[in-house]
Amino acid sequence: MKKILKNFSIALLTVTILLLSSCSEDENPFGQSANDATITLNSKSRDTLVYTKVGNAAIPVYIAVPESCDMENFPAVMVLHGSDGMWLDHDASTGKMSGQFNEWKELLNNNCIVAVFVDSYSGRGVQTRTGKWTTAPDNFKISSQFIRPRDANAALRLLQEMEFSNGEPVIRSNQIALVGFSDGASAVASTLYNTDSTPDGWQWTQTFDGKTYDTNSGVIPPEPKPETGFAGGIFYYGGSGAYNYWGKSPCSDDATEGNIFQPYAPMLYQVPSEGYLSENTLCQVALLKEKGLPVEVQIYEGVGHGFDFDKVEQSKQARTVSIKWLKQLFVNLED
Repeated sequence: MKKILKNFSIALLTVTILLLSSCSEDENPFGQSANDATITLNSKSRDTLVYTKVGNAAIPVYIAVPESCDMENFPAVMVLHGSDGMWLDHDASTGKMSGQFNEWKELLNNNCIVAVFVDSYSGRGVQTRTGKWTTAPDNFKISSQFIRPRDANAALRLLQEMEFSNGEPVIRSNQIALVGFSDGASAVASTLYNTDSTPDGWQWTQTFDGKTYDTNSGVIPPEPKPETGFAGGIFYYGGSGAYNYWGKSPCSDDATEGNIFQPYAPMLYQVPSEGYLSENTLCQVALLKEKGLPVEVQIYEGVGHGFDFDKVEQSKQARTVSIKWLKQLFVNLED
């Protein structure tokens, strides 16, 4: 395995991958199509920071490959950060992730899973989702419904193209899952949206403070689901209202017909009993189960929003549940 990892380092030091644009110029108001990007890796480290273009933003993608795993290639988990961003002290220039994400990197790598972290903020001049970034139209720039999924899909394509020097894939293309926290959880759900299920003539809108925004005012449709998409996703304490992007509130009486959200892959919802976003997410889970879709839910009593980084027993329990769910997901996809 050490020989394989050395070859991996050399290969990534020189390879250039064409990163396709995550959205066309016609539907993306924020920039042009993607350019070539070079992947570089310090040969003394299994961690590397890569950039992929989404619109006119250079999106950092932090990749950590496990060591000491007797495997020819790996499954991977892509982690989507919450409203506080991904970096220690909100400083992307250091390349140092905050404690929560370092813990997840270690957790995933210890289970022989490539850990991937996608930063949707710094490349767009955003540190945290506060102030003007919480309301329209400014928050369209970092929307968890229609921008952050483009970041995830661009990173997905990057991972699916990575190869060892012998031409073998580093990552199993059908075994890449998502984990997201808070705003990142909403982005996980949106990334997994099954665009094939969109009703004919659906109008993509969002509502803020009683005002409706449509495609003429900055809302854009989701991009089509990938041919080989994500294997599944874990949703930690996010909201499911989506500013009515999916139609009716999942808690409304007419949600069965009026809420169109459907994931194309299995989802595990990790929900705190005291979370301020938990009600509409539990309604969403119930709605998806009613429609026969592959979703599971775990409810953690006595904790609220953000419990994953609170150093509480429920956090440990949830991480154990997450790893077990991911491993079973990957087993189900083995040839």
